[in-house]
Amino acid sequence: MKEAISKHRLYNAWRNMMNRCNNKNNPTYKYYGERGITVCDRWIDAKNFIEDMYPTYIEGLTIDRIDNNGGYSKNNCRWTTKKIQTRNTRVLHSHNSSGFRGVYFDKKINKFVARIKINSKNIWLGSFITASDAGNIYDKYIEDNNLEHTKNNSK
Repeated sequence: MKEAISKHRLYNAWRNMMNRCNNKNNPTYKYYGERGITVCDRWIDAKNFIEDMYPTYIEGLTIDRIDNNGGYSKNNCRWTTKKIQTRNTRVLHSHNSSGFRGVYFDKKINKFVARIKINSKNIWLGSFITASDAGNIYDKYIEDNNLEHTKNNSK
């Protein structure tokens, strides 16, 4: 006899994903469904979600959307650690005044500085006249080094 789908180890990940995107009473709905994050048609059925995602599942990891502005689908989802998920966010820290990740204004040199933190170490990427230039260098560094940090201009 087949095990009930609701007993599968990935069922709760599917149920939580569906709730975030579709249940207006879910406390996190405003960050997902309300801003247009959807679940692909194939994954409306939990069996298809499990079929697509179980082969890459590793115990202790959680589902993450690669592009935070994109929906839940096989091509935009992966299993990651909480640490990587924290990096992969569209929200900037409240103390960020440049509007770009990894960019701050240094009053001493009167320029915007780009830096990135990897393994608890800050790497200086350069100083720039505009915050946008610094943000672009930050993004290029992520891309060139295949890092899992969220870029400023993800599209």
